[in-house]
Amino acid sequence: AVVSTQSTGALTVIFQYIFGPLNRVFSVSSTLLTRRFEFQADAFAVGLGKGELLQGSLVKLVTDNLSFPLADKLYSTFTFSHPPVLERLEVIREEMKKEK
Repeated sequence: AVVSTQSTGALTVIFQYIFGPLNRVFSVSSTLLTRRFEFQADAFAVGLGKGELLQGSLVKLVTDNLSFPLADKLYSTFTFSHPPVLERLEVIREEMKKEK
């Protein structure tokens, strides 16, 4: 019984060393994909002529949630599933200029 417990513990440690980095890669990939979808959804809303309403909604959301709108670009890119509001507002404005 002692050997089985030691083997299980050793396998758990080995498993963590092998799959820990893979988990990080999948996590970052998932985050980047989610952020891409957010920007696509924003562009779609702008395409429907709802850019101004979207901007107002995002500002209201930040105000109501009392969230801090600033974030380091590199950190937020790999950590936040949603882009920071200021970044989204900037991209929405650029999309609105393209539409005109």
